[in-house]
Amino acid sequence: MKMFTLRIELEGVEPPIWRRIQIDAGQSLWELHQVIQVAMGWTNSHMHEFVIKKVRYRETTEESDAENAFWGVEVREESEVTLMQVIHSRSRFLYVYDFGDDWRHVIKVEKTEEVPAPRHAWASIVDGGRNCPPEDVGGVWGYLELLEIQKRGAQNSDEALFLDMLPEGFDPEVFDLEETRAIMEESFGE
Repeated sequence: MKMFTLRIELEGVEPPIWRRIQIDAGQSLWELHQVIQVAMGWTNSHMHEFVIKKVRYRETTEESDAENAFWGVEVREESEVTLMQVIHSRSRFLYVYDFGDDWRHVIKVEKTEEVPAPRHAWASIVDGGRNCPPEDVGGVWGYLELLEIQKRGAQNSDEALFLDMLPEGFDPEVFDLEETRAIMEESFGE
């Protein structure tokens, strides 16, 4: 069985928010999307797409196909393409989640290896750093503003409402690898 080790890094945030995962190369891009959602801590509440060598991959419909044809955009169905068909040992590509907040994730293939089958799961998390931003905070700009308000305290009612978007006890520096590993084993185990 061929496995990819991928590093996923959220673009525009320093120090970086990142995850390192392993995934079976025979899985589809749609399945990689599912893994990224769990690994990063997103809630799978928004649209997404992959951009690989200038080709966009996402869930398609007849309506979206017509719109893409009108705009001259090439979009392919993500569930019909396996990782080994579109990436290789030195690939670097983009995953965009939530077109409004525009969370851009740079994905790099760090390693490709053959492993004996069967494995206990077709995807797993190896490592990571920093907590994922909450959904719907306005992208990188909104998240950084939210962290600033958290640090200094809300100075008016609008900032207090914005600060309520953070889960109780939210620490931007903490990533719980063991909790994420358990969720991934439950979600992607065989």
